[in-house]
Amino acid sequence: MKKIAEFYKALGDEVRLKILQMLSEQEMCVCEIIERLDMSQPAVSHHLKILRQVGLVKDSREGKWIYYSLHDGVFQDVFQGEDLEIIKGYAEPIRKKLAGLKPSRVRTDPSVCERLSEKKATEKLIDKN
Repeated sequence: MKKIAEFYKALGDEVRLKILQMLSEQEMCVCEIIERLDMSQPAVSHHLKILRQVGLVKDSREGKWIYYSLHDGVFQDVFQGEDLEIIKGYAEPIRKKLAGLKPSRVRTDPSVCERLSEKKATEKLIDKN
């Protein structure tokens, strides 16, 4: 029961819902999420940690990059012991959508993160002046 409560608690935050929406469109590197949400890296990492802990998001490391995507097995993990047909009803549309997701832009061009970081630094300088 605690696992189910944590699952719904994670869904109770608007920022985490935005992250889930973005990850339903494509796999993303943290720098891409930071840019889209216009939030600090520690804040985004905090939300990603919560989403990973409840099983909604998974990550994969490739060199120095970490890519985030939705975890399609979350319903089976969280709702263990429930009617398998009900779980399939929730999970199957998600699996179908995830099968066609685009990879992160960083996978094809790692300089994307550096450009996004430079852009953010420039915007901060402009805001200070």
